[in-house]
Amino acid sequence: MAAGRGFEICVDANEPDSLRPFWRAALGYVEQTTAEGVVDLVDPSGRGPTIWFQRVAEPKSVKNRVHLDVRVSREERGPLVDRLLGLGGREIRVEPGFTVLADPEGNELCLTR
Repeated sequence: MAAGRGFEICVDANEPDSLRPFWRAALGYVEQTTAEGVVDLVDPSGRGPTIWFQRVAEPKSVKNRVHLDVRVSREERGPLVDRLLGLGGREIRVEPGFTVLADPEGNELCLTR
């Protein structure tokens, strides 16, 4: 069986610098500047995909067709939600096993167990 392919995740953004702190906190990633001078978010353990932000002119207008489910413990979910709200996020829905949030530009993610 062949090995899976590595991949990156691109997030379209009007203001990448305003989204990066939200996603850095949500994922537990760190910033890394590329040779081209672009700031990416990378998994400090080297296991997860790189996240990068592509500047676009148009605002987000519809629900995401793809979103990230970020696994967190029950104990860390509340404090992380509070931190993400403080970074400009918005709470969309709370369920017993997960919380749906949006980043400052409306891109969605779920914090789940």
